[in-house]
Amino acid sequence: MKKIFLITFMIVCISVMQVCAFSPYVSYNQHFKSVNKTAKIVLIDMNNQTIKPKVARAHEKIASADSLKHMTDSKKTDSNRVIGGINGTYFSAYDGSNLPYGTLIEDGKVVHVGNYGSVMGFTADNKMIIDNLNITIDGYINDEKQFYAWGLNHPRTEKDAIVVYTEEYGEAISAKTGKAIMVENGVVKYIVENKDNLWASKNGLIIVFNEEVAYLADRFKVGDIVSYKCNFESKNIDQTIEGNVQWDDVTCAIGAGPSLIIDGKITANGAQEGFWESKINTSRAQRSFIGYTYENKLVMGTVSNANLKELAQICKEMNLKGAMCMDGGASSSLYYQGKYITAPGRNINNALVFTEEIVNQ
Repeated sequence: MKKIFLITFMIVCISVMQVCAFSPYVSYNQHFKSVNKTAKIVLIDMNNQTIKPKVARAHEKIASADSLKHMTDSKKTDSNRVIGGINGTYFSAYDGSNLPYGTLIEDGKVVHVGNYGSVMGFTADNKMIIDNLNITIDGYINDEKQFYAWGLNHPRTEKDAIVVYTEEYGEAISAKTGKAIMVENGVVKYIVENKDNLWASKNGLIIVFNEEVAYLADRFKVGDIVSYKCNFESKNIDQTIEGNVQWDDVTCAIGAGPSLIIDGKITANGAQEGFWESKINTSRAQRSFIGYTYENKLVMGTVSNANLKELAQICKEMNLKGAMCMDGGASSSLYYQGKYITAPGRNINNALVFTEEIVNQ
């Protein structure tokens, strides 16, 4: 009987070693004695260029909600396989609006701006960065800078707000108390005032000027060429140093926070990053996190009943170069190879998903 057990044990060990040796991704649990917590972890080798990170939005909209499973599985195509995914940024889960709060970048295009917390970005060749990121938006009329926007694809009620909406918004847009510039293929087609139920066309955008700044819409006329540019300001990662990942090179990103580790140093200070709720900053709760190693390996995981400092300690013991929180509590969820490792308590707004391209042998 002992011999049978020994043989079985050896077979299991060899199988695990083979998975770790030959697969660019693996799932495991790890206990951390220092905080008496167990993390459920997925490790992905981003040096493998067949691995592709993707932001998934619920129903391909900005303000919607769906299951992590459905959003992750929706990224499967005939030419890839889905590895898994983790829940994304915070969103308005209680008022029915389902609006996200964090920054989202897809295929090199900023589709939502959230200037607080932290952002994790990926370049086209899978280099990674986590930092506090501020995005400003400059607007151009006939190639001259003529305006700026407060935000992108996120309604603002302030009377002096200016917001750009793109086709990714996927919902009706209101300029009920202001003016809207409606652009198609880079050219102003219409200028409307005090209108509801406006929709950004494919390859188009709408710029809404709320009531106190509606006069700025007078700078536009039908036929003008209009564009905007997002500018990136990284707080801690010096963008002038050769070798550091540049935000201008990031093609996929998702923002949440607070950060746990930036450039190898523990941060974990929610108040400094714009968070004020105790359930984020100090309380113990179900937590989701993502990070990366010095060897360019991606880590995504969940930990139950942990506070911010405990989660940062876990990431430090894993020797992560960068790490940050995702949305937690009922949103916290981790999905791997068709199954939940951590099941969510509600539908979520967005997710970070990883796929593997199928290479013909």
